[in-house]
Amino acid sequence: MTLDRSVVAAGALALTLALPLPTQAAADPETKVKEKGGTKVVIDKSKPVRKAIEAWYALNTAAFEAKDADAIMALRTDDFHTLTPDGRTNTRADMDARTRTFLERIERWISQEFVIGTIELDGDLASADVNQRTVRMQRFPDGSTHKVESAVVQRETWRQTAEGFKLYRVDNIRDGELLVDDEPYSRP
Repeated sequence: MTLDRSVVAAGALALTLALPLPTQAAADPETKVKEKGGTKVVIDKSKPVRKAIEAWYALNTAAFEAKDADAIMALRTDDFHTLTPDGRTNTRADMDARTRTFLERIERWISQEFVIGTIELDGDLASADVNQRTVRMQRFPDGSTHKVESAVVQRETWRQTAEGFKLYRVDNIRDGELLVDDEPYSRP
């Protein structure tokens, strides 16, 4: 009799351990099920918007690395614009021209780093503060080449389109830093 009870107990224990707990998602590790007030709430932990923005940044970084202004601008909406700290608005056309001039002066990239903060959603828009730091060898207007390191924090807003997220607006630009040959630099 003792052996039969042990077999039954072991079988019951194995069955109990095999069943998912009520707060676990049975098949998908990227979802979490919680109970609130007797109601089950399923939470998507896969972060699809963050993954999409990170994929956008991979494309944007590759386009800058390739010095491909057309690819860079294709990642922006038709109504893309920036709002500068002095209150000016730069249009998509302004930024297209500025990007092309900037890329012509880059001899080579040393690094491009971006840290995306908390993403806030509002309809088809996603916004986040982004910390950027780039290091490059850049030709100055006088023809000399210098190591340039720039850093900035800015709010970026992307719009969800049929082609995926595209950059719509840049604003709240702050905490800028510019080093030339490892020395602080201020524009004349």
